[in-house]
Amino acid sequence: MGRIPRSNPTPPVSLVPQPEALAAQREEIERVLDGTGVGLWEWDLRTGKSTHSRLNNRALGYDDGEELGGTFAELARKIHPEDVTAMQVRLEEYLRNETPFYRAEFRVRRKDGTYAWFESRGVVVDRALDGEPLRMIGTHLDISERKANEHLRQQLEHALRRNQEELEALVRLQTRKLIQAADAAEQGNRAKNVFLANVSQELRAPLSVVVDESDRMLGGAVGELSPELRAAMLHIQQAGRQLAGMVKRVLDVSSIETDTLEVCCTPVNLRRVLDEQCEDVQDLALERGLDLRVPRCDDTLVVYADRARLAQVVRELLTNAIKFTEHGHVQVGARTFEGTVLVEVQDTGVGIPAERQATLFHAFEPIADRPRALKQGLGLGLSICRAIVDAMAGAMGVTSKVGRGSRFWFTVPLAASAQVVSSTRH
Repeated sequence: MGRIPRSNPTPPVSLVPQPEALAAQREEIERVLDGTGVGLWEWDLRTGKSTHSRLNNRALGYDDGEELGGTFAELARKIHPEDVTAMQVRLEEYLRNETPFYRAEFRVRRKDGTYAWFESRGVVVDRALDGEPLRMIGTHLDISERKANEHLRQQLEHALRRNQEELEALVRLQTRKLIQAADAAEQGNRAKNVFLANVSQELRAPLSVVVDESDRMLGGAVGELSPELRAAMLHIQQAGRQLAGMVKRVLDVSSIETDTLEVCCTPVNLRRVLDEQCEDVQDLALERGLDLRVPRCDDTLVVYADRARLAQVVRELLTNAIKFTEHGHVQVGARTFEGTVLVEVQDTGVGIPAERQATLFHAFEPIADRPRALKQGLGLGLSICRAIVDAMAGAMGVTSKVGRGSRFWFTVPLAASAQVVSSTRH
């Protein structure tokens, strides 16, 4: 068997890259970084010599062959004076191993004298045996556009804060003015209510004399009156009573606005109140040719209410129903409803437009726009009625259709229910 020839030994391979290979690798890395907009730099900390990739030149307006500065000191002279100290602080912090890598943002002067914002990052790649840093490699990224956007954002935020502060100041000013106006209006309203109350009180005494004396004269206290004088006295009596009623309403409105409306609730037989009020307005219904029907109400139905105020509300609703009904009938009734008593006054009158119903219970809002109706009242009756019903722990409302009549209703507590609630509160 022949001998196997021995192969020649493999020549040794150098593990240290040759300068040509390093240059090629650096060129390749620079091309890759150029495509991403990142510039490369290298700094020899012993000699101070620094080199930069072509992208750094272009970012600062230099040609590829122009030198940015062969040393760190030369490059530092291009940095904006306001940024040099901060950049050096960041570098020293890294070299003292206080940060994992070097990072700083600073402005560098371009060839045309303007400044570009750079973000510089780097790490030590060579150290001496004692750990002293010898060489750093890092990158530069032009962040001028980002900084411009940040500056614009800061300006916008500042403008927004300024506008917000101005708006808040304006709101505070307007609020103070509104509060002052509201206070002035409240003072004026209080003064008006005091004036109305005083004037109304002063008018009540002479009006009472007029009404009482006309009653006496019509009753024969001064002898038989001639037909002419009787007619005149009847006119005086009617006008006096009407004026006295208006004065009473003004007093009620003043009491409502000053929250001094007096309501004293006790058990009240509702049927008796309805009968009494129907009897009082019977003549008015006959004058207009209307059928004022007998109240529909259980004789034993007892409510918890102020008797005089309850009668005032019922009379107001009956009078309005008669006033605004040309033909047909008016009916008042009451029934229990969800633990309360529901009182209803229905008529076959002109009805109320839907758009008027929302403000019907506001003061000085007459039911109709007809001149005759406006001459018959101040538009206070329904607002007073609602306030009275509210004070008696009830509610009030209306349903109506033009030409088909209206239904006004209100609720008051049952006497038994009110007494149970009252007993549980003590």
